[in-house]
Amino acid sequence: MDRLSPDGARHKPLQTGGALISLGVTGALGLILRRRGDDPRKAAYWAWCPAVPVEAVNNAHIDVLGAFLAVAGLGLVAARAVRCRAAGGLLFGAAIATKLMPAIVLPGALSGVRRVRDAAVVVLPAALFTALAYLPYLLLSHGSVFGFLGGYVAEEGYDDPASGSRYSLLRLVLPDAWAFPVLLVVLAGVCVHVMRRGDPRRPWSGALLVTGWAFALLTPGYSWYALLLIALVALDGRWEWLGIALAGAAVYVLGPTFGYGSALSNIAYGAAVVLVLSVTLLRRRTRLSTSGDRGLPAGAPFTPGADGPPLRREWRGPR
Repeated sequence: MDRLSPDGARHKPLQTGGALISLGVTGALGLILRRRGDDPRKAAYWAWCPAVPVEAVNNAHIDVLGAFLAVAGLGLVAARAVRCRAAGGLLFGAAIATKLMPAIVLPGALSGVRRVRDAAVVVLPAALFTALAYLPYLLLSHGSVFGFLGGYVAEEGYDDPASGSRYSLLRLVLPDAWAFPVLLVVLAGVCVHVMRRGDPRRPWSGALLVTGWAFALLTPGYSWYALLLIALVALDGRWEWLGIALAGAAVYVLGPTFGYGSALSNIAYGAAVVLVLSVTLLRRRTRLSTSGDRGLPAGAPFTPGADGPPLRREWRGPR
C-alpha cells in the first residue's frame, strides 16, 4: 500500500483502507443476518461501537481485515452446500494469514460436526491457504517466518505467568505456574463443547464462546484485539460479551496510570466475566420460564416457529 500511495500520504491510505473494510464488515454482517432470518439491526453492535472508528480507522490496525474475513467465512460455513463450506475454509485461511488470532474461530466453524469428512471440508482449505501464504516468507526468511512473535510473547509476559497482568484471573485462585496449563485445559474443554454441542446453523455462537473465554482468561492489554470479538457479538447478539472488549480497552487506557498491574486487570476482566455469567443465567431462566408458559416441561427443547408464525426458509447457499 505504501508504494501505491502518493508521496506524502503518510498514514491516510491505511486509515482509508480501514474505513472501507469496516464498512465491508457492516455490510457482511447485515447480509448474513438477513439471509439467516435474523435481525439485521444487530450489525449496529459493530457499526456503532466506538472501538471500530478508533482502532480500525484512526489507528488502522490490521485486525479489522482479519475480522472481515472471519465473518465472511462464518457466513459461508453456516450454509449446507459443500462448496460454500470449502470457500469459508479458504477465507479462514486468509484471516489466519492476515493475523494468527482469527484461528480461534475455527472451533466455532466446526460446531456440531459429526464426521471427519465434514470437518476436513473446512479445515483443509484453511490450512492449505495459510501454508501457501506463508511459503514465500519461509523460503526467503530462512526459518524466521514468525518474525517477532517469540519476542512479543516474552515482552508481553505470556511465557512467564508471574510477570505483568497476563492470566490475572486465573492467578487469583491458582499458583502462577499453574495458570497457563489450566488455561489450555479450560479452552480445550470449551472447544470440545462447542464442536460437540454447537449449532451448525449458527457457527458464530460457538466462535463467540471460545473467543470470549480466551480473552477473559488471557486478559490481554490491547484494545484492538477485541475487533474480532465485537464482530462476533454483532452476529450472535449476546451483547454481554462486549464487557470483555471494554475490559481490554480499560486496561490499555488506564494501564500507564496504574502501572499495568494485575489489580487493574482483575477488576476490569472480573467485572466483565460477572456480567457475562449474570446475563447468561438470567437469559436461561427467562427461556425456561417461557417454555413453561407455553406448556412445555421445564428444560424441554423448544423448536422455534412451532407455535408461532413460520420461520423464513433457511439459506443453503448457491445451488
